[in-house]
Amino acid sequence: MNDNTQKGFTLIEIIVVMLIIGIASGLVGIMVSKGKGSLELRTFTKDVSAILRYARNNAVSEKKIYCFVIDKDKHTYQLYSEDTGYKNKEIVMNKDIPDELEISVQGREEDFQYMEFFPRGSSSGGVIEITNQDGAAYFIIINRITGKLKVEKAE
Repeated sequence: MNDNTQKGFTLIEIIVVMLIIGIASGLVGIMVSKGKGSLELRTFTKDVSAILRYARNNAVSEKKIYCFVIDKDKHTYQLYSEDTGYKNKEIVMNKDIPDELEISVQGREEDFQYMEFFPRGSSSGGVIEITNQDGAAYFIIINRITGKLKVEKAE
């Protein structure tokens, strides 16, 4: 008996498998790049909220005013401390805002936007909005009376 059947894959089967692998790889790449922006937004929001908590805690413990300032022109933010006589300003922190993100204090359109934390625990209060290029956003809400903050994701 003569068996001419060969075992293996045809060229068409191999091409179909390669196409499926290529499409799957492309989709994974798209999903990873989308997740990167979201991760950077969450990380930056956590960093800013930690700095604001630091400012409030130190304002109370050191009996100084702490001021968180956003400089939109330079795309940076700073944290200053000053004694209660408003005579001496000391830069505590100066950091760049990532290029893909925007940060602003809602209701304030100036190039220099700020939040103050006072020695008794209160603050100037307000909402800081952090957004990425995809339109995703987080809000850091600062209570005027207690100076405490909470972070919320925009819906």
